Amino acid sequence: MTGSGITSHSSLAIDADRTVLAEVARDWLADKSPIQVMRTMLEQLSDSGSSSAGHSDTGSLPPFWRELHEIGWPSLAVPAELGGQGAALAELCVVLEEWGAAAAPGPFSATALFNTVLALWAPEQLCEVVDGESGAVAVGGVGHVVDGAVAAQWLIVASQRREDAHPDTDTELPDADHNLGDSTTWLLIDSRGFETTGISGPDPTRGTAMLDSVDEEVGIPFSAPTGAIEMLSHLLWSAEALGVARWCVETAAEWAREREQFGRPIGQFQAVKHRCADALCRLEVARAAVWDAARLDANDPQFSLAASAAAALAPTAAFECAKDAIQVLGGIGYTWEHDAHIYLRRATYLKFLSRPSTHWYERIVSQASVGTRREMGIDLPDDAAGLRDRVASEVAAVASIDRSERDPVLADEGWLNPHWPEPWGRGAGALEQLLINEELRGAKVRRKHLGVAGWVLPTLIAHGSEDQQQRWIPASLRQEITWCQLFSEPGAGSDLASLTSRAEVVDGGFVLNGQKVWTTMADQSDFGLCLARTDPEADKHEGISCLVIDMASPGVDVRPLRELTGFAMFNEVFFDDVFVPLDCLVGPLHGGWKCARTTLENERVSMAAGSSFGPGVLALLALAETRGLLEDPIVRSQLGALLVESQALAALGVRTTLRALERDAGGNAAKSGSPESSVSKLVGVEHVQRIQEAALEMLGDEVLTDSDAAKQWFAGFLGNRALSIAGGTSEIQRNVIAERLLGLPRD
Repeated sequence: MTGSGITSHSSLAIDADRTVLAEVARDWLADKSPIQVMRTMLEQLSDSGSSSAGHSDTGSLPPFWRELHEIGWPSLAVPAELGGQGAALAELCVVLEEWGAAAAPGPFSATALFNTVLALWAPEQLCEVVDGESGAVAVGGVGHVVDGAVAAQWLIVASQRREDAHPDTDTELPDADHNLGDSTTWLLIDSRGFETTGISGPDPTRGTAMLDSVDEEVGIPFSAPTGAIEMLSHLLWSAEALGVARWCVETAAEWAREREQFGRPIGQFQAVKHRCADALCRLEVARAAVWDAARLDANDPQFSLAASAAAALAPTAAFECAKDAIQVLGGIGYTWEHDAHIYLRRATYLKFLSRPSTHWYERIVSQASVGTRREMGIDLPDDAAGLRDRVASEVAAVASIDRSERDPVLADEGWLNPHWPEPWGRGAGALEQLLINEELRGAKVRRKHLGVAGWVLPTLIAHGSEDQQQRWIPASLRQEITWCQLFSEPGAGSDLASLTSRAEVVDGGFVLNGQKVWTTMADQSDFGLCLARTDPEADKHEGISCLVIDMASPGVDVRPLRELTGFAMFNEVFFDDVFVPLDCLVGPLHGGWKCARTTLENERVSMAAGSSFGPGVLALLALAETRGLLEDPIVRSQLGALLVESQALAALGVRTTLRALERDAGGNAAKSGSPESSVSKLVGVEHVQRIQEAALEMLGDEVLTDSDAAKQWFAGFLGNRALSIAGGTSEIQRNVIAERLLGLPRD
């Protein structure tokens, strides 16, 4: 029994060309390497008890191996002038993800790595390798496992000679932090110069072997930046691991949608739903890290940092998602007949082929503590230059206005939210938004934040009458009037459709009674956008209307609600026979639920410049440094995990931006709902909370004192408790991810 997954596969690919490549690879593998090919090899090799003995054993190669070489995938990232396909590292990783998703057998990853290494650092030696021959890279050296070595006619291995080896190494590969310009001597050796012993392991179809000995005298030497080859190998394995994780997530979700227990699909059970959502989050965070590393040249000084994050996340994601899939599948997932065990085997292989996550955390901390940063950015489309000139000219005109008179101009000319439609915004697409942000920042033009009005005004723009728009929007943009949002109730927080505040229709308007809670700025607001039930007999999501409430109206009672921080930013609001004029009804009567769910056609697109490490995790790094804790292995591991996560979340943001640019260029509105944006909301909030908790752990019993550091971090810890509650709890966010992205049934 197999799991076919969800039809619209996500992948590393964002742009049109790489998406086509992913689809071509997927179709080719479905035709040439259906899962039965893997099963047949697995049965044969498992029965034999070993992958093979020795090397250059063609029995470990799948039947499509020659055709694979003919289409050129093993040399995909080799320049055309060297006989390759002339693609970039990113394209190779796209194909490797599909390879992992197909659980295809054979040493493709190993041979692709071998060819790519030679193309990058020893192109003159490519002529020694006959087209179609297999190669492998001995990342760990003699005495270590080598991926794909059983069928390898060629081997790349680091020289172990004292005069050639990196200081402090003998049989281990040199450290991968190669941004100081050090180099390592490597050797290209044909099959006469090395001996291997084939091993079986979790996935015998890989052609894995133990490297027993190397005759360095017959090797052809070449140099590569210290550790660069190791980092490249881990990146390619990480790309393949993404495909394994993807299959597992999709298969688990498909089963959860269809399998019924206790009279309903198991995907309706929150425990199953959350397990699937967490698996998807794990996959998307890892994918962002791999994608970010793959868009760099392997000689780039930032490559080690980016590839370390990928290696820390992707193999572990595959391993965890494979276990999750079997758990969701239940008994059927534990059978040999289902394909889940094949992916668990491959995931286990890739996880332990890589170094432990703690190793990569250590490496990230080492690099971050000496100032190494991954600078995030994007290359703008070719048509950006002309648009930038226009935007720059308009921004210059705004910047020339005296600061005391500038804010009304920014409001009236649509600069505050340029993605909003005219006249309230500028109708700016994704590219124009990025350029506006850059030019305003460069001109040091600061825009005031609209606060809660930023949530309210889109509803008025989409559903308000012309009179309502003219009455409230311009003054709100100029911040002459302020707003609160009156949605949540004591019995209707995340379940907003259960609200009970009632607006009874009367002559000339409504009479409102009820209570709202958690209302930000209600005690300082002029108006509030309120949801109230106008038809108590209607179904849950029906019979709700959207009203604008004058907060100075008789019967409105605002009571500050003191938070656990000791401050009172939130409020309770009580309505006692509050009259609301009919012209304050936004949208149609009983049509408030649609108003509440309003999103404008164009989503906000922004791209933060600078380090991929956010300010919170950098503050945590500084705390560890100033307290002398960077030598503590527990602290380093915890800090490294947060640095890795911060970098991956930054890459998620870049991917979201690039998706918006791609849609914009294709003439499509940049609507929200990409997997990156949904995952970022959940993972980002919990990431910030973990940073605060890590700081308290570092401070220890100092948290009990009145020191500045203790007060600062404890206040942040308390304040950030709200992040996973406000705007929909993390649990509800997991439901949303499972239902909207994985198609699981609603409760």
